[in-house]
Amino acid sequence: MPRRKVDQVIEHRISLSDFERAQLKEVIDTEQAAVAVRGVTNTLGAIATGLAGAGGLLAALTFAAWKAPTLWVDFTNKFTNPLLDDIVDTILPGTPVEHRRYAQDLAKRRGDLAKEEAAYCSFNSGLYDEAKCSQTQLAKDKYFEDLAAFRKMLIETYTAGEREIIYYGLGDINPNFAN
Repeated sequence: MPRRKVDQVIEHRISLSDFERAQLKEVIDTEQAAVAVRGVTNTLGAIATGLAGAGGLLAALTFAAWKAPTLWVDFTNKFTNPLLDDIVDTILPGTPVEHRRYAQDLAKRRGDLAKEEAAYCSFNSGLYDEAKCSQTQLAKDKYFEDLAAFRKMLIETYTAGEREIIYYGLGDINPNFAN
């Protein structure tokens, strides 16, 4: 239903005395101050959240730096390596998985030897021991002999692409790792 046209306008006025004007000005000033305080509070809250996030990130990085080697080994042993073994076994039937597992053992030996060398063969280490350092050096020599024989066997047995699959993710066990 349409509305009727307005036929008259009534104007209402409110008159304030000096007291009411002072009270109204006080309310407006208080609200303006509250708006400013809320702005500062929100800014400080955002800064605190950022600092807390940065502190959490720093704590996570510190934990990772302390625990990273074992976390990475645990991850690769539980998730990456079995998955890669299955892929290699599917693509290359036969013995590649056994050779990949041997390559993984070589990588583990390399890591263990590096830890032992850092512990027993460094004068700065609290565990320095000349006899254990000598044993570590002999084990390291045996490791490099085994690694050379393994690489030679892989070169004679597999193509370059097949060798890459066997070496994948094992770092410096792969002779082309630095390339």
